Amino acid sequence: MAYVIGKKIVKDTANFDNYAYGITLPVRLGETGYFEQAFQSFEQAKSNLRNLLLTKRGERIMQPDFGTGLEELLFEPMTSNDEFEERLQDTITDSVNFWLPYINIDEIEVEMTDEMKDAHLAKMKILFTVGNEITQQVVTFTIRG
Repeated sequence: MAYVIGKKIVKDTANFDNYAYGITLPVRLGETGYFEQAFQSFEQAKSNLRNLLLTKRGERIMQPDFGTGLEELLFEPMTSNDEFEERLQDTITDSVNFWLPYINIDEIEVEMTDEMKDAHLAKMKILFTVGNEITQQVVTFTIRG
């Protein structure tokens, strides 16, 4: 498997098994260094996606536009679940297309009960692929407003 990220060609092959793509999230102690690292492109893509989705806009120093702003959506008036889910999906898709263009989002599932609405909470499941690969990956997370 090989695909282009920016101007670099990335390959997950046995030759590159000893090369780390970056650190994974959540940040924790790793076996090969102080932080746990990703040695597969899918691992790193999943970590990058989780980082983007859970970062509030304005939270990252020197890149105030990085993030999604999903937390703010939880406090906006909700007229219907369908409209709210559509806004969440649009926000996620726009952010991922801009910041992580090598990730293709296939499906976004939102779970939000009445109790979760009152607590400004939503559970999400995102199915995605990386580059031209057909192997689908999953990221699940909870956003809190």
